[in-house]
Amino acid sequence: MPAEQITTDPIVLRYTLTPDDLRDGFAAQQRRIWRPWLVPLLTAAALIGLAKALVSSGVGELPALAIAIVGAISVVLVLLIIGLSLLLLRLLFALIYRGQVRLIVRGNPWLSQPIRATVSDAGVQLSNAAGETTSRWPQYPLYVETARSFVLLASEKRAAMVLVLPKRGLVGADPARLAAVLATHSRQRT
Repeated sequence: MPAEQITTDPIVLRYTLTPDDLRDGFAAQQRRIWRPWLVPLLTAAALIGLAKALVSSGVGELPALAIAIVGAISVVLVLLIIGLSLLLLRLLFALIYRGQVRLIVRGNPWLSQPIRATVSDAGVQLSNAAGETTSRWPQYPLYVETARSFVLLASEKRAAMVLVLPKRGLVGADPARLAAVLATHSRQRT
């Protein structure tokens, strides 16, 4: 439905951002960077390299059973190495998010003050002791819903502006109602 046809009462959120809220926002923003085709591609490349190494090393002189055992062990080791690499990457991203959050909170002390967010058809208005700002909907064409929050995104690009609206900040409002307003004015990124 076009935004002009819908009018809703403003939805008010009251919260103080926590490092977990900001990490949730960063994780939601980066979620689509991972490419699902990457694991099969890495596995295929590793297996092709393994096959070339076996052929060039003269393994053909070994009995068929020995070749099968060496091949199976090699495949398991390749898959294990890829799995451990992916796990280490995930841990690395978690450490990077923690570092980013520390820098952002240290550089912007107003983030640790209580915030009042008003979400309406006009946009999102944020206010706290440090000041007030209003963002119109074209500024946040995308949003991601996580278990903890709604994350508004300025674009699909890395380092795009992120606005985190924690669900715990809803004052007597239903998260589904906020999701409906966001869906009316923004596109949900899956």
